[in-house]
Amino acid sequence: MTQDAFPEQTDLVEKLIAATAGDTSNEQVVDVINAFLNSQVVFPSVDKAGEDGSVSPLMLQDNDGNPVMPLFTSPEGIPEDFTEAAPHASVVPGSAIIQSITDAGLVIDFGADHQFGLSQEQVEAVRNEIVSQMSDGQE
Repeated sequence: MTQDAFPEQTDLVEKLIAATAGDTSNEQVVDVINAFLNSQVVFPSVDKAGEDGSVSPLMLQDNDGNPVMPLFTSPEGIPEDFTEAAPHASVVPGSAIIQSITDAGLVIDFGADHQFGLSQEQVEAVRNEIVSQMSDGQE
């Protein structure tokens, strides 16, 4: 489950570490989201991408039973028990994840000291902000 020449995500990892090192400020959350949107991330998938690019990502549940998609800043960060259930990995821009996930939250670097989660509502708010900014730019 290795990816050739996966780009190092130092900015995103640095922002995750800063945001999870203690009390998280709104500014740190915004920094993580901006870094995420401009980074390549990896997610474990049950199958290889189809001809149309569709995949079945591994999904988890949070403590309240809500669906959550685990994402990773590198292929090496995917826990071994995930690779058994989802032996494939897909590399995608964070911005594509935000645009395509409509019914789940996400967690970046699940299981790491710097794991960072966004609820379904937070993902929706980020997506709506992106759409709003895109429509503002076209006026």
